[in-house]
Amino acid sequence: MPLNVSREEVFTSYEHEVQKLRRLGKELRLTDIDIDEIIHHSFHLLQGHHMKTENVKSSSDKIPTKSVRSIYSFQLIVKIIVIVFLTLIVACFFITYHKPTYNLVVRNVQELIYPIMKCLRRITLPVVRALPSVTVWYDEMCLIENPYFRATDLNCWACEGVRSVLDLSEMHNPRDFQPHTGFPYIVKGATAEVSYGTLEQMYESNRHLIDRDAYRISSTVPEWKSVADLMQYSLGKNPTTNQDAHIEWRVNRLEPARLLRQLFPRPSFIPNTVNMERFILIDEPKAPQYKLPFPEGYRVFIMQGSGQRLLILEPVEGCNINCTRVSVLLKPSDFLYYNSWFYRPKSTPVANSTTISVSYIGSL
Repeated sequence: MPLNVSREEVFTSYEHEVQKLRRLGKELRLTDIDIDEIIHHSFHLLQGHHMKTENVKSSSDKIPTKSVRSIYSFQLIVKIIVIVFLTLIVACFFITYHKPTYNLVVRNVQELIYPIMKCLRRITLPVVRALPSVTVWYDEMCLIENPYFRATDLNCWACEGVRSVLDLSEMHNPRDFQPHTGFPYIVKGATAEVSYGTLEQMYESNRHLIDRDAYRISSTVPEWKSVADLMQYSLGKNPTTNQDAHIEWRVNRLEPARLLRQLFPRPSFIPNTVNMERFILIDEPKAPQYKLPFPEGYRVFIMQGSGQRLLILEPVEGCNINCTRVSVLLKPSDFLYYNSWFYRPKSTPVANSTTISVSYIGSL
């Protein structure tokens, strides 16, 4: 039917169609009631079909709208991320290479570091109370080390003239005869002898304290994960099959550090500004070569409690061309000093050694 028709024409056409239906019903011998029911039923069918058509149209209209909104939202998020990322890159570039910007940031941010860290420390106290296990990491100065850190513009003058470790055993105050802070030296017989049995006695007397504040160790024996595991094995009486076990025990809390300080008293020529962090290295006679741990301070000292180990001082990367490797044999009660800015030591076994080596490492 054409769209440009009047209402009267529509009603007239509708009336004619209804009359046709009634005549057709009469021909089929239907009553007037049956014909009326058929006409009403046809209207219900037409109404249902119309509603379905409208629903399909409305849903088809909504789907593109939702899709478009999702696409626009995603594009907006991507744009924001890209803008923030580019802004950070530009800011880092200016801070790194533009000296006035770098000085401005350092001058304004450096004073805020301590208050911010202090505030964060107080904020984390409820977490520590709720999760006591995290207290193991609470006193850590650094949770994740940067393995790619390299000192830039390192001046290797301090190790260029070093050809051997300086022996200052006969000097009353060895530090006065040290050429400079980068020169390694050894003082023989300057410290107390500490055997592995002494460590066992200290643990038995302070088991509760050590198991609470300094129980973790790293070892070449997978079963030894704590000091209790090591002491329970009784390494002094039951050496391993190959006698090549290596144990590193790190202590960074006050009370356990005080116990170690009693075993390894500080020599008189060492200042009292010793860092809290200490290491105990325990090596069986055939323990293989390994790198010494990297303490907090750059002025590092080693006290040999018992046994023997050969220390090889390797120049750091960047100084290995100008500086040479030096080595020294550590015997019981020996004291060795070196500067970790210029040297990375390695500990190697000594031929014909038969006793367990106990080494104590601290830093200034």
